[in-house]
Amino acid sequence: MIIGSFLPLNSVWKNHLESLQQRFPQHQIIADPQASLDAVPRLDGILGGRIEESVFQNATSLKAVFVPFTGINHLPVPLLLERGVKVFNVHGQAPGVAQCALAMTLAFYGRLIEFHNDLKNTVWHGFWVGRGGQDEWNSIFGRTAAIFGTGAIGIALARLLKAFDCPVIGYRRNADAPIPPHFDRIETDLAKAVHDAELLFIALPMTPSTKGLFTKELLLSAHGKFLVNVGRGPIVDEEGLYLALKNGVLKGAAIDTWYTYPQGGATTGAPSRFPIHALPNVILSPHVGGSTTDSLDVKVGDTIENIAEWLATGDCKRRVDLIEMY
Repeated sequence: MIIGSFLPLNSVWKNHLESLQQRFPQHQIIADPQASLDAVPRLDGILGGRIEESVFQNATSLKAVFVPFTGINHLPVPLLLERGVKVFNVHGQAPGVAQCALAMTLAFYGRLIEFHNDLKNTVWHGFWVGRGGQDEWNSIFGRTAAIFGTGAIGIALARLLKAFDCPVIGYRRNADAPIPPHFDRIETDLAKAVHDAELLFIALPMTPSTKGLFTKELLLSAHGKFLVNVGRGPIVDEEGLYLALKNGVLKGAAIDTWYTYPQGGATTGAPSRFPIHALPNVILSPHVGGSTTDSLDVKVGDTIENIAEWLATGDCKRRVDLIEMY
């Protein structure tokens, strides 16, 4: 088998790929992305994240794709299904994403960014300046949370929320599967899950069935709710989110996954077609929820083990269902 890597050739990946080559000397591991590109028609496996679709079109011998993170919505899934290509991913970023979701929530309810920015400008809040009642902040203790998506991220987040005595509802389509750890109940009715909770955490993958799941109508009925999106931007209707926030329907939102991203090496650009980033009731994060130093080693190690398991057996326990897209 020939495995080609399309990841930056940094020391972390280089060392792991060299070790993998030593474990499987009968196979060829190409660590250099340019060499992998030159060998595309001969590749049996591809290791990488966001790769041009033309690479997959030309990889006529391809049997497996190894993604070093969870989401696969960037892949040409219809083509891979047609050719019978297997896809494997990892979930090492789940604790970091869960922590990011909780941290943004605490920042909003605790007014941390507001107080921090003002005090940097020597402006005080609170009882020291006679504003005790005006400058109180809110705790999330005991507030009901609904987590939309009960996979690795959802379970990690539910565990964190239990430290705040939050009743936790899980939303998923399958009512028959066992209730995951740290959840109090499972709800299959989307509107009811939204209705029954104040804290709404979206941790779903991007699939045809989840795109636009949070419709404009649903968002404009979510009075007093706080929405956190660490799944994918288009799961939430873009205009509906803006209107619900601007008009004060939603209490607020914390968003790590967006609608528009900088292209061509640019480092600036609005994250939405609507000025969501300019609203006062939004906590902003540039899609870095899973980018922790701790999770990098886990994601790299798990990805390498996926490749090793596939080379040894032809399959892997972390295989993605390309129909469900997770």
